Amino acid sequence: MTKPAKRTQKDNIGIYLKRQAWILFILIVIAGIVDVAWLHTQLIAAKSLAIGALLSFATQVVFASFIFWHTGYRARGRIVSQLYRGQMVKWLLTVFGFALIFITIQPLSAPALFIGFMVMQISHSWMLWHIR
Repeated sequence: MTKPAKRTQKDNIGIYLKRQAWILFILIVIAGIVDVAWLHTQLIAAKSLAIGALLSFATQVVFASFIFWHTGYRARGRIVSQLYRGQMVKWLLTVFGFALIFITIQPLSAPALFIGFMVMQISHSWMLWHIR
């Protein structure tokens, strides 16, 4: 016989989003220190890494807000539809965010931008793994 799924509460997700905000802050500080001390590139790599990480964090927050719009057993159909809407909006924001970043921000380090984005995605996956 299987066990019913554990409930995920909004408060726990809020706590993990705050932790991810701290990871974002620490990532920006470390990138700034490395850029000034080692790369000497007028904070281009640090700026790019911070922008990529901030884009990832912002899309995760938007997705979480869509997911927890409705709660409760009776709202399960609306919750599933919000899940699909949230994922669609998250991907659209990510694509348009990258396009806007590459068009408007010069100078830019593309590898640092993608590294910042990926580090935040990995930290998000790691935190989701801890929620279980």
